[in-house]
Amino acid sequence: MEDICELPTDIAISVVPSQDTWKVAIMTDGQLDVGRAEMIETIADRLRTEFDLKS
Repeated sequence: MEDICELPTDIAISVVPSQDTWKVAIMTDGQLDVGRAEMIETIADRLRTEFDLKS
């Protein structure tokens, strides 16, 4: 993510289970950059179609 988002050292992204799939949780020390959050959600949406958490 640091390569994509110009060194976002103030942000953490976690993958968490959500019903039968997963979602991302975005945490930051400061104010969340809406544009950056939308980009992360878009990337997660694409990855969600390729990867799941089912055992």
